[in-house]
Amino acid sequence: MRFQVQSGLLAALAAASLTLIAGCAGGKTPSATCDVASLQAAAPKDTTVVSAAMVDEPVRNCRVEGYVTTTNPGPNKNNFRLQLPEKANWKGRYYFIGMGGSAGYVPTDSQIPAGNPVTAGMAVAGTDTGHQAHLLDWGFLSDPAKAVDHIHRGAHVVAVATQQMTKAYYGVDKMWRYHSGCSGGGRMGMEAISKHPEDYDGVLLGWPGGPHEPGHPAPPSKGTAFEIQVAEMNREPGSWLSPAKLKLAEEKVTAACDMTDGAKDDMIWDHRLCKFDFNSLKCKAGDAPNCLTQPEITSINNILAKTALPISNMRVWTFLGPVPPPWDPTPSTENMPKTSGALVIQTTWARTYLHQPDRDIVKNPLTNAELEQMNAEEKRIGFNVTDTPDISGWAKSGGKALFWVGVSDPCCSNIAVENFLKATAEKGGGADAVAKYAALFEIPGAGHCGGGTGPHDHADQMLLALMDWVEKGKAPDSVVMHRGADRAKLLFKASDDFTTQSGVKIAQAEGVSRDFLVCRWPTVSVFDSTKADVPGAVYDAKNWACKAARG
Repeated sequence: MRFQVQSGLLAALAAASLTLIAGCAGGKTPSATCDVASLQAAAPKDTTVVSAAMVDEPVRNCRVEGYVTTTNPGPNKNNFRLQLPEKANWKGRYYFIGMGGSAGYVPTDSQIPAGNPVTAGMAVAGTDTGHQAHLLDWGFLSDPAKAVDHIHRGAHVVAVATQQMTKAYYGVDKMWRYHSGCSGGGRMGMEAISKHPEDYDGVLLGWPGGPHEPGHPAPPSKGTAFEIQVAEMNREPGSWLSPAKLKLAEEKVTAACDMTDGAKDDMIWDHRLCKFDFNSLKCKAGDAPNCLTQPEITSINNILAKTALPISNMRVWTFLGPVPPPWDPTPSTENMPKTSGALVIQTTWARTYLHQPDRDIVKNPLTNAELEQMNAEEKRIGFNVTDTPDISGWAKSGGKALFWVGVSDPCCSNIAVENFLKATAEKGGGADAVAKYAALFEIPGAGHCGGGTGPHDHADQMLLALMDWVEKGKAPDSVVMHRGADRAKLLFKASDDFTTQSGVKIAQAEGVSRDFLVCRWPTVSVFDSTKADVPGAVYDAKNWACKAARG
């Protein structure tokens, strides 16, 4: 599917930036030039500029390569790339790329939103977070220097260095500074606002975690979502759930629960309102494409009962694996289409935290005691501790954080993010106080960071809303998002199909072209029932309104 960057949208960004640069740039200082010596002189002492040259792709920019050396523990290199638009085209904005998974390489483009922000006149920076590895390999966490750099230090020192060079290059002392990412990139954003609130003015956090988080080590009585998925898919012959059977189940569930939110639009906006008896789909005699076998029904029921996976959009239960077991747990890019993401992630964590490099969690499942040990080790090193982070510094900084999560995320529950904001409100002076610096949007139909039957340009539209909040003081109460090549409004130029950005496969939304009015949590989007008989009305955002949540 081909999605075009909207020239009108970029024009609006450019027009707004004329005022922005005048108001934000502050006093002028002599600007650096695009060469190693000049940028090295502008960089902090711990930074080494390896190369700096003007390049023409994707637009004319000064591409800077280098690394920041960290110590105590260390030394360790945090490699980075900085892309600086031609001075006449810079819009006064700096953008830091949040990296999915375990990072492990220097990004060439933004992952969420897709494309390269340099095409929209932004200075762009990214880092490998202090190590080189495959995207789902966390084995480096056993190295104290690499662990602390990946957790938060590496991104911080690179942000400091690249922001300093950016200001020197354009001869300014102020600029608008943004961070955006999802999953591992959302975790990076959470670390930034909790540990280094001075680094950014606005942060877009796609699934950053929170209490009731099912994707990582949890209390041993519940195990983990990934461990449970691996166990269920290997429970007995026929227990694996194929993409075709998940799609069948999704279609039946959607048909049964479509109207739970008051609108017949082939969507389940809140999976908590949906109940379905999968025994009604049981095959009468043997297996068939239009029914579920008893092992498949048992797998679905067990996963729903033991984890926080949502019942909506089951086609995005992608961590189960696109092919049946047995699977290879090797965390390589080449292996991912042939294995289960749940197996790869849970295996690399188990081998790292338990110091068992050959552990086979299928043949030798993790015990409750081992899950507890993994949880303790994770907390000891400070990784993935997102349930009760202190963001009081962010509240004082004046920054704005826009949280988002797919309602149908199969990795990481939207309920977890709700619980995080509730906990933040309890400790931070109440919901009204938190609303001044943090907001949550739950994306209907979306899986982990995208895909499903939700909008395609959700991250693009939320970044625009975040910039309005930061630069104009306009807090977003709702955001209109779009699905379909003829409606999606994307900010950055990228590859034609947008399926892979900076080494990460980006899931594409499916379904007919439509709009989504997505409301700021805890309000919900409600369709005007008087338009129910008007063809296409349910797909137009103007026929929806934000109202208090039901019940």
